[in-house]
Amino acid sequence: MHAGGVFVFIIQGNDYMCELELPNKEILYAYKKEILDKLSNVFPQNLTIPIQEAIYKKDADKLKDLLCKVMINSISCFDYADEAFYHGMLLGLLVTFDSGYILTSNRESGLGRFDIQLKPRTSGLPGVLMELKATKDQTEDLTSLAKIALTQINEKRYDSSLKADGVADIIKIGIAFCGKKAEVSLE
Repeated sequence: MHAGGVFVFIIQGNDYMCELELPNKEILYAYKKEILDKLSNVFPQNLTIPIQEAIYKKDADKLKDLLCKVMINSISCFDYADEAFYHGMLLGLLVTFDSGYILTSNRESGLGRFDIQLKPRTSGLPGVLMELKATKDQTEDLTSLAKIALTQINEKRYDSSLKADGVADIIKIGIAFCGKKAEVSLE
C-alpha cells in the first residue's frame, strides 16, 4: 500500500494491459487472505523471504537457486513458453514485497520500458529493477543472456524514474530463463 492505502500492480494479457488498484486496507486484507494465502503452497513464505534476502544481499547465485526451486516445484514442463510466463511468475513472487514497495510492471522509464520495478515506499530501502529474457533454445548461454538483460537496464537508463523520485540505492537484476533453469546477473 502506498500512502493512500492502495496496492498497485499491472496485469498484462495477450490483448490488454490494465492497472488494478485495491481501494483500501480492508480489500488488501481480503486479497491477501483469499488469494495470496491460497498461493502459499506455490509461493510459501519460507521461500519468498529468502528471495527478498538474496535480492537485498545482491546474491545472484542464491537468487538463481531459489527461482529454480520455485520452477522445479511448481511449474510443468508444458507451462513455460515465453518471457510473459516468467514475468507473471516473478510478479506473483514479488507481490509479497508489498508492505515496503510499490510493484510496477512494464512502465516507461528512461529510454524504454522496464519489466519489473520495486519502488520503496520509505527511505532506507533500495529500489529494484528487473529485466527478463527467455529462450526455448536449450543450448543458449543463459549467463550471457542475463548479462544482456542487465546491460539493457543500464543502457536504456531504466533507473531514471527511481532516481527522479529520490531513490539513490538501486539494485539492478537481469534474469534469463529457459525451461526450469535460470541465470541471474545483478549489480
